[in-house]
Order: sequence, then structure tokens, then C-alpha cells
Amino acid sequence: MPPKFKFTKEEIIESAFTIVRCKGWDALSTRLLAAELGTSSRPIYSFFKSIKELEEEIVKRAVDILHAYMIQERTGNPWHDHGIGYVLFAMEERSLFRSITDETHITLFKKYGDAIWDALTESLATYPPFQGLTSDQIYQIQMHRWLFAHGLAFSASNPPPETWTPDNIVAVIQSGSQAIYTGLLDQFRSSTQTPSTERGRYAKKRSEKNGATDRRPAGQRDASSGKREGV
Repeated sequence: MPPKFKFTKEEIIESAFTIVRCKGWDALSTRLLAAELGTSSRPIYSFFKSIKELEEEIVKRAVDILHAYMIQERTGNPWHDHGIGYVLFAMEERSLFRSITDETHITLFKKYGDAIWDALTESLATYPPFQGLTSDQIYQIQMHRWLFAHGLAFSASNPPPETWTPDNIVAVIQSGSQAIYTGLLDQFRSSTQTPSTERGRYAKKRSEKNGATDRRPAGQRDASSGKREGV
């Protein structure tokens, strides 16, 4: 008959999560966790094969909180709100943000963060500014804005005193998102120009230029043109 413990697996995760949330990974150890639970470290390994398995549960919980930040309505523009929530999470949950994006745990962050990416992208299926764009174009816009927000999040998670406030984070994400969107939209439109269309425009401009610079009477222009054609 398996031994009965005074605590559950969920309680272990909750205690470990609280430690990391307040003090980071360096503070997490089976000894400290056991002290928090009022037991020895041995029962902890009855629920988890290794401390790495416990760390993965902590990352999953942190990503759930990040998701909640990103879907919270703040401005009425859901795409902007996603970016704002990402940066506010980094500012208000600094230890968690640094913990899930460090070199050791970034792979786990990507593993569970990809599910957030998919869910948020799906939620923007009817977002008016994205209508008429291909899935690849939407991905490019999303990726560029994520890179922008991720860099801002790192700054907000470790800022000099009084550098960032929720209000200026909102303002920066809104202006940055709009700049990324309009810039890439212009790029998408210009890339749809076919070579024949470009040649046609060039020929028209050249013709207009020649007509403007050649001030001879029309008859002389026609005669000289015909002579050139006959040569």
C-alpha cells in the first residue's frame, strides 16, 4: 500500500511556484521546499522523478498567468492588448518573466508559449486590420510585433527607477504596433507589383519625360521618329 502524504502534488507545485515567483530559480531546492511543506525532501520525489519535472510545471503555470495578462481587454484593440499584456506581465511579474525566459528554461517557454501564440492568432480571425491578408503576411506582422514587445518586456522587467509605467507601456505598444503594421502593409503592397506592370510604368514615365523635353513641332518629331525607325 503506497504511503499517505500530508500534502498533494498540486500543493507541492503551488509552494514551488511561490518560491520562484518571489525569488527566482536560485531559491528553489528540495530542502527549502520540504521546509515549506513541513516534511523531508523524500516525499517530493514520490510525485516528481526529478526537479526538472517540477520546474516544467512551474513554467506551465507561469505561462498560464502570462496568457491571462495578454487576453485582458485594456484598449478595445485586441491585437494591441496582447502586446501590452505581454510587457505588463514582465514588469509586474519580473521574477517569473526572467525565470521562464532564461537560457535553461527558454525551451519550455517556447513549448507552452506556442499554444498561446496559436490561441491568440485564432482569436484575431475577424480582426478588421488583418482582413484580406494572407496567413503568411499575418504571421510576419505578428512576429515583428512580438520581437518588438519582447525587447520592451526585457527593458520593463529590469528598468532604471521610474522608467516605465503602465501608461507609457500602453502608448509605446500602440504606436509601435501601428508602425509595424503600416510599414509591412506597404511592403506587401509593393511586392505585388509584377515586372510587366513596373516596365509599363517606366515606359510611361519615359514617354512623358521625352514629350516634356522635346519642344520641336509635332511634325518634326514625327518625321525624325520615322527616320529612326527606317534606319
